[in-house]
Amino acid sequence: MSSRALNFSTTRVPPGRRTFRVVGIVLSIVATLVLIWAVGLALLWGFSWLRLGPDDLPALRDELSILDPDGPTAPQDATTLVVAMTGPVDPTVPRPPELIGPVVMVQYGGPREEPAVLSLPGDLPVEVDGQEAVPIAEAQRAGGLDLLVRTLADYSGVRIDHAVSLSIDALPELLDAAAPVEVCDTHGCSTPTGDELRRSLETANDEELVELIAGAARGLGQRVDGRFAVTSPLATRRVIEVVSAEVFTDVGLRGLSLLEVAGALADPVALDRDTIPLVVSPETGTIVPLVEPAAVRFQHLQDGSTLRATAETAGTADLEADMVGAAEVAVLNGAGVDGLAGQVQVQLETAGFSVVGTGNAASFDRTDTVISYKVDDPRMEIAAVELAETLDGATLEALEQNPRFEDDAVDLLVTIGEDRAPG
Repeated sequence: MSSRALNFSTTRVPPGRRTFRVVGIVLSIVATLVLIWAVGLALLWGFSWLRLGPDDLPALRDELSILDPDGPTAPQDATTLVVAMTGPVDPTVPRPPELIGPVVMVQYGGPREEPAVLSLPGDLPVEVDGQEAVPIAEAQRAGGLDLLVRTLADYSGVRIDHAVSLSIDALPELLDAAAPVEVCDTHGCSTPTGDELRRSLETANDEELVELIAGAARGLGQRVDGRFAVTSPLATRRVIEVVSAEVFTDVGLRGLSLLEVAGALADPVALDRDTIPLVVSPETGTIVPLVEPAAVRFQHLQDGSTLRATAETAGTADLEADMVGAAEVAVLNGAGVDGLAGQVQVQLETAGFSVVGTGNAASFDRTDTVISYKVDDPRMEIAAVELAETLDGATLEALEQNPRFEDDAVDLLVTIGEDRAPG
């Protein structure tokens, strides 16, 4: 039996080549991980594009305006966003859920150092497509976000770039998906759970609701940025699912663009806030939109000037005083007491009313003082209520036509009764 010698090579791999091999293996692993990461991000981007792909809003595309032939305007490079919060989304109901708070117009960028936030109460009467005025909440309920945007563009004359409608469940679920999220308001900062935020939203008044939405949106904008998508892809996927189910946007905010808007509002700066003022008649509950003060606020959004100065100088009390001063009042003596009409004239002019004349009523048998005004003039109804309070609760009388004094129409006619006689 022959034997064959076994030879073992003792040749060593040079250290430089070994290092090169190790580096090559590490680079291959890194390249593979980068490729997987890139593919994951691409899939996440595609997922967001598909899930967050909303329908087009013709109101934004057509740029139509009924009230302004030149179309709505806004400062160059500024972005105006309409935000509406609704009740829970029910996919089995074809109509959009009802508003649960004010509609908010947010404007940022361009000449603005601070985002402007203008609140429009849901019961604000607005004309819809040139028809009879209805509460803004009713317009949204009838035609969804598209009709709401078109109505606001016509009513305000402000160019609207984007629109967002989110359910009351959207922000709480987003907070849970991206937790922890710090939410700051006028009372300080906290890290609430979704349930805690939902309870706050359900019990908040209009002003508090706007503050909560702004604080939660700012916190989410700070939390959900580009790094969050890279480091927390599963949480990002959950955020996308929540937005897909609970948030409706225009096509311009498709995909991750919605997060870009949140990022633009993420800086912790003060908000330039104001509200469209309304006056409610305590007698009939009629809501009176104050046209001139509203127009001033919309002008600030059109030219990029601050809202805060208007909010500080034009309170509701001042607006009611303006209506009182604008009303033409005539006073008739219906009690037969000499000089009674002149005495009431002095009292009313001291209170700020404009008395255009006094005289005697057709008869002196009046027992109660009556204030007459035209029934479909809500501004004069408010002035009549103020006048009744000045005269210690006089009776209001709504007429089909303006009351008349010496064959001329006046806004308010006071017929004095025996209840105003001295003694």
